[in-house]
Amino acid sequence: MTARWPLHPPPSEGEALTSWLSRLAEVYGLSVEELIRHNLGSPGRDLLDHRTSALDLNPPSVVLSVLAERTGVPLDQLRHMTIAGQVPWLVDTLDSEPVSGEAFDTYVHQDSVLLTAKERPGRQVPGWRAWLPTDPKRGPLRRACPTCQSTSAAGTFGFTLISQLPLTLSCPHHGCYLEPAFGGLGAFAAWEEQDTRARAAPAAVFVMDARTHQALRTGTVTLPRRSVHAGVWFRLLRTLIDELSGPVSALRTRSHRSVRRIWHTAGHPIRAGMVAPWHPYESLPRARQQMLLEAAAATLDLIETGEVIAHGTLASLLTPEPHRPVPDGTPPDRHYWQEAEDALNTAIALAQHDPAAARQLLATLTALTRSEATFQRIRDDLIALGIPDDHLPPTLAEQRARQIPANACHILSDDPSQDIE
Repeated sequence: MTARWPLHPPPSEGEALTSWLSRLAEVYGLSVEELIRHNLGSPGRDLLDHRTSALDLNPPSVVLSVLAERTGVPLDQLRHMTIAGQVPWLVDTLDSEPVSGEAFDTYVHQDSVLLTAKERPGRQVPGWRAWLPTDPKRGPLRRACPTCQSTSAAGTFGFTLISQLPLTLSCPHHGCYLEPAFGGLGAFAAWEEQDTRARAAPAAVFVMDARTHQALRTGTVTLPRRSVHAGVWFRLLRTLIDELSGPVSALRTRSHRSVRRIWHTAGHPIRAGMVAPWHPYESLPRARQQMLLEAAAATLDLIETGEVIAHGTLASLLTPEPHRPVPDGTPPDRHYWQEAEDALNTAIALAQHDPAAARQLLATLTALTRSEATFQRIRDDLIALGIPDDHLPPTLAEQRARQIPANACHILSDDPSQDIE
């Protein structure tokens, strides 16, 4: 049975596995290399790849199992501190592609955001994985929040997993830019720029990054239309970046105009200043990746405020649901007398041209009368309203005769109550 380590500070929220290992090693006065090699590594197996940070990517399951036993941290939590723990939300898979170029097409070209599908050229990027460097010799980003670094207690500061990916720009706690730093395996050493200070990120960048952090933390993202799965958000963002990095010469006029406005709002040249042939986002220099992320944040903000109209399949997620009033259940006010008057006027207009309609109207108005005098008065009123005389029966008896079947007339004549006055 593996012995439990007496001291094991818990990992911070979102912390990368190598960062936490670095803090564990510091507790025991060891280097992170010594901690890993003598306590976690299998004999003859080198886990210390400084270029690709293999422990943050996809560590051997035995390493995580030993860590769980020695620290008491659940295995699922440890797995979530690695890129492999984000599959298939952040990355579809870390395995080799079954078909060369299929991963890029599935992740980036399955949907669209700003542009229509016809405006996006097909691309083949063999060996591609979302958000990860295409060059295996290119190490992870080293970025950190200056405010977090300066205010953290000794032994508690470390790199987050997401800060090593070109996926966000700002700190979720302080709203300032993540700044480039030097560091060993998960350990902070120094800032790349000597006078590094906290710089506030634009509001649009902070909102975009807050959604990314929400996706990693909860598995869902709240968008203006509705909440979506984290996988939808990561693919939406990566698709938008691809749309902004492509040549604008082939775009339709409206899309060309929108893209120019977006880059002007972001304060950067179109395509982040790229004039060379297209390259995937993951292979670009860090400065251009930052410009593309800022342009993506500006795009999301402009779409949500209605200043730019998006035409992609996912565009509706970024705009609020249209207001649709719902009745409160109270019946609407009805003007019954007005409705009756309107119906009568319609019947009179029809009777002026249709004899059958005229006879039906007179029959309706005299249905309850037995008086010839009353019948004649109503008949005269209809004539005065413009209904021709020859459209109307001359007497009540004739009106009744037209409505009663001939074989039933003798029955009524034998009934004194039916006599006409």
